[in-house]
Amino acid sequence: MDETIRIAVCDDARAVKMFFRHVLEEEGDMEVVSSTSSGRAALDEMGRHRPHALLLDLVLPDVPDPGTLVRELRERSPHTAILLISNMPESNLRAEAERLGVDGWMLKAQKPEQLREAVRQAIGATA
Repeated sequence: MDETIRIAVCDDARAVKMFFRHVLEEEGDMEVVSSTSSGRAALDEMGRHRPHALLLDLVLPDVPDPGTLVRELRERSPHTAILLISNMPESNLRAEAERLGVDGWMLKAQKPEQLREAVRQAIGATA
């Protein structure tokens, strides 16, 4: 991919969004085009920005069923790779990612290079 990778982040923790923005934009080939705190806002932003990837917190206050949100996100922006992010145990997160049919998953506590690589891998999976 020769163009800048556009990324949306949806997490209700401001510090997480700030950290992800810093890490993802550090090398210059990625840009966070949307940073939201709710599932509804993420849906609205998907149609507006059409990001290559969405980092989606598994637990959001306004999302009782993440499966419904994932389906709506796919309808709104079918070519956007969706990565679940969470602090839950790795095995549980992996199982949820498989159940929801998303393109990837990662723990929030990652090294910067692991975060960037997870985004690139998920985008590659949807290309």
